Amino acid sequence: MKIHVEVDPDLTEPEVTVHVPAKTPEVDELVAAIQAADMTQQRLTFSWHGENYQVSLADVLFFEARDHQVTVHTATAMYTTSQRLYELAERLPAQFIQVSRSAILNRTQVFSLTRSVTGNLVKFQNSHKQLYVSRRYYQALKRALEEKG
Repeated sequence: MKIHVEVDPDLTEPEVTVHVPAKTPEVDELVAAIQAADMTQQRLTFSWHGENYQVSLADVLFFEARDHQVTVHTATAMYTTSQRLYELAERLPAQFIQVSRSAILNRTQVFSLTRSVTGNLVKFQNSHKQLYVSRRYYQALKRALEEKG
């Protein structure tokens, strides 16, 4: 693999182009790794008790829409945002996957996925929080987690 770095002072943010002879699982892994590295730097502004906070996307466990409000869950806190869930889905990196009509989760934060008769449950790393996955989205989430390793 050849790696070239070009400095362009006209850019406002880093831009990465990957030239490959064919799309392979290794290429997908490389793209995911680049996106994950970028995600640690990416922050969004959310509210909590009337104050605005800059939250790293890497810290977000999941987004959940309920009663016309989107709640942002981290391991230790909950925030709200005025953005709609579909608006967030368009802006989020590939590590975020929709798991129901009302929820999007960060697959890098998933600790376990359990399938049972009563529902499909996701548990998160370093948190007591849990999220149910609808049957419609279960297989796609399972594949995404298997790709993650």
